[in-house]
Formats: sequence, structure tokens, C-alpha cells
Amino acid sequence: MSWTTPALPLVGGGVLSTPLSTSNVILGLMVSIDSRSPDLWSLITNDVALSATCERWSVGGIIGIDTEFVRERTYYPCPALIQVADDHGVVIIDPLGISDFGPLKDALLDPSILKLIHACDEDLEVLELLTGVTVCNVFDTQLAGAFAGYGFSLGYQNLAEVLLDVVLDKDETRSNWLKRPLSHSQLRYAALDVMYLLPMHKRLSREMATLGRSGWFKEEFEHRRRARAVDKLPEATYSRIRGREALRSTDRAVLRALCQWRETEAMARDIPRRHLLRDEVLLKLASDPVLNASTLSDIDGLSERTRTRYGQALLTCIGSARTETPTYTDNPINLRAYASQIKHWKGITRNVADAHNLPPELLANRRALEELLISVMKHQGSIPTMFQGWRFEIITETLLNGIQTSNE
Repeated sequence: MSWTTPALPLVGGGVLSTPLSTSNVILGLMVSIDSRSPDLWSLITNDVALSATCERWSVGGIIGIDTEFVRERTYYPCPALIQVADDHGVVIIDPLGISDFGPLKDALLDPSILKLIHACDEDLEVLELLTGVTVCNVFDTQLAGAFAGYGFSLGYQNLAEVLLDVVLDKDETRSNWLKRPLSHSQLRYAALDVMYLLPMHKRLSREMATLGRSGWFKEEFEHRRRARAVDKLPEATYSRIRGREALRSTDRAVLRALCQWRETEAMARDIPRRHLLRDEVLLKLASDPVLNASTLSDIDGLSERTRTRYGQALLTCIGSARTETPTYTDNPINLRAYASQIKHWKGITRNVADAHNLPPELLANRRALEELLISVMKHQGSIPTMFQGWRFEIITETLLNGIQTSNE
């Protein structure tokens, strides 16, 4: 694979030169006056080059990682690129040319290598899909940015501008990353999308330490890691269905079973869950108490093709769920009676966030506040895991005192 293109300007004042082809890698020089930027990127397209590069990372002990993938018509992401930055420069790995991901797997499992990833959830999913392992020792720069007081869910480009005064383009944001050969513009964008992670980490780590929040950050990341594991379970999508609160307990039990069936089937066929059955169709199926083979056609949004292929499976799933006793998660809770309490808590959250220069969303969003209220009011005062740990002293005690104050 080789190509020729004119030199392109590089953010920071340099240029990206024409790539140079070698036997194992394709090199592109980033000649930059900005000393914070790597001065070299290489495109890895075979196992030999990947193995040699992975050995280098264990020496440096810190790498930045980003991925490009496509997920429009599949359940699982289709990996297209893996970008890795270290003190030597940026490596762009083409997974379509790699047959042995063993060296990458070893690096991702190596606890001595710190992996810097911005908004890591989807990237971790791609890496786990490729290697079959859970990446360890991860530092999420987006989460760190929130703890350092730069805002909630700040994008990579925005954080680079705020921290490093670097303006990055977004020309290839919706690019077709699976198309080969990749264009020079695509590769340049991919390299820039990872090259500033190391300087970001250096500054964010220093600022969080100064604020005394390094421990909070590590604790929160571990909490989110455990939450991601729960979200992977087939039944997890049930809690994200809007409108389920209006259903009766028995119907919610059916909806829970249908969500699990849909997730399992979508995974098996590797298609997006919405392409199988949309959420609103699941709600209609769950809320019909006398559904049978002849009345399936009355369900809006349930195509004839879907009825033919999955009609019996759906009826079996629904019938089985109706014979089971609903769990406590299926019991509807009317939160309207507590609307003033939630509003009061949201005000407390904003005030506490302002006092600590933290995004309110990091402390607690509305859904989290509702879960806390349900736990405290309905489950003998138990406190959800999210509101334990670093949050307890910062906001949980204040929220609980808020209940007492509002009820006096």
C-alpha cells in the first residue's frame, strides 16, 4: 500500500509530509514546531510491525489510544483503525491487515502500561472485541477533565483547545473508516485524534493532584467500569426503555423478558437492536394482555416479515413472562408525588457543584437522584453504590438532610 500527496499543514505550525513506504510500515512525518506533538506517525499493516511496536510500549510505560470504527448496520462495532501515541510518535494500526493480535493483547493487559483514552467506553469495547481481554490501567481524559473543572463530557477537540490551545479540525468525523485505501486526510485526522493525549494527561494529573481529587477520579472510574459490565448483560436495556413506568407490574415483567430476548437475538445476528424491534413495539407487545398469533398483526410497527420469523418466539417469551411473579424492579413507582423533592435535590446538586467547581452532571443527574429517592424511601434507607465513596461526604449527606428539611 502506498500513495503520494502534497504536504499538509499541521496544527501547531508544521507540515505533514508525504508518507514513505517501507517493508513493514508506512511512515508519515509530522514536522512541527510544537514540541508537545509527536514528530512521526507510522501505519502498521502486518503482524511483524505490530509485534515490534508493542514491545516498545512496555519501556515507556504510558500510551494514548483511540479507535475508529463503523457501527451503522451491526450490533458489534466493526474495528477500522487503532491509533496509539507514545513518546516516540503515533502508530496507526490497520486491524484489517493484522492476523495476530497477541502482542496488542499483552500490552493492553500489562498493568505497568498506563493507557490514556478519551471517553473510553466505545474504544474499550472495540479493543475487547479485537483481543478478547479487558483493558487494564486506563486513564479517561474526559472524566479527568470533569474532575479538574473543565466541564462534563467535553470532547477531545474541545479539551485540546482548552488545555493546550490547539485547534483541531473535524473534517473526517463521519468518514468511512472501513474503505481502503485510506486517504491521506483520514490518516492525518486519525493521528491528530490521539497525539495530544499524553500532554493532556500530564496537565490533568497535575491539576487533579493539586485539587486533591486523584482518589475521587480513580474511584469513579472503577465505579463506571463495574457499571459497564452490568450494562453488557442482555437484560440491562430494560432499564433504558422510556415509557415503561406507565405499565403495570405484570406488563413490565413481560417488557423485561422481551428486552432480554431482543438483545440476545440481536447479538446472535449481529444487527442493531432497533433493526430487530423498536422500543415502542416492545411496549405495545408488553401492554397487550390478550395477545395471540391472530392479533400480532394489530401491533403497529411489527412487520409481516418479523411476525413470520419471530411471531412464535415472541408469543412464547410473553407467555412465559406472564406466568412468573414480577420482581421488585417491575413494581411501578409513582415519582410524581416526589416531584418537589427531586426539584429540591437538583437545586442542592447545582449548589454543591458550584461550590466545588464540578459539573452538576458528574455529581448526580436526574435519573441518579430518582434512584436514590427510591432506595431511601422504598428500600429501608439503603444508599445506591453511586452515592457512596467520594460522593457521600461531598453531596449524599446533604441530599439526605434535604429530605428531612423538606419533610419538616
